[in-house]
Amino acid sequence: MNIDATRGAGLAMTAFALAVNVPFVLLMDRFGYDDVLREPPLQVLAAFRAGGPELILIWLAFAVCAFAFLWVSTWTGEAVRAGGGRWPAWAAAAGAASGVAQAVGLSRWVFVVPGLADRALDGSATESAVAVGTYQALHQFAGVAIGESLGQTLLAAWTLAVGLALARGPLARGVWTRLLGLAALMLAPLWIVGQVELLATVDPAFPDLQITQWVFTAWLGWLLALGMTWLVQGNTT
Repeated sequence: MNIDATRGAGLAMTAFALAVNVPFVLLMDRFGYDDVLREPPLQVLAAFRAGGPELILIWLAFAVCAFAFLWVSTWTGEAVRAGGGRWPAWAAAAGAASGVAQAVGLSRWVFVVPGLADRALDGSATESAVAVGTYQALHQFAGVAIGESLGQTLLAAWTLAVGLALARGPLARGVWTRLLGLAALMLAPLWIVGQVELLATVDPAFPDLQITQWVFTAWLGWLLALGMTWLVQGNTT
């Protein structure tokens, strides 16, 4: 396996997993993410504005981290190909598109929601109603449809491709690497199952499983483990 490609991918994965965890944890602590999103819109907007400029910067950091996944996806493809594995075009496209989709969804909290919160909480009854309605539409389209549904489905596809590369072929070196591959193959369908809770925001008939946050946490742990493994392999291969 090419040492530079392996170490580059390992560094990208490790840095991404550690960096994205910072705004993610801060949002849980200071905004009650993501449980707060299930509250009435006016309550969500009030909680958002209470966070002040600092909360906006945390959301910005989260969006930037999501966009940085393009770096991870690019290096991963280089490492798989350098190791003699198969990295199909759809996997590269899925990884890049996932980063963009999630960054777009998250950026609404930076560029649109602050103004909506001000109008919803300080405007007239008519302005408030319009702002709340706009927030709901934006949240469902940019947040749920693009950022979460599309972004996470694409991320599941990328994870599946990595799992297949690790579990078979030239990259399947040793029990630990195969276990990481199997873990990826297990996480990918869980991302898809988690999409059911997104449908529950449209129709209560769908079960609200609330597993996506835990799948994301497990996925970050997997990515960190793979990143550190490739860093070690890059130094010793």
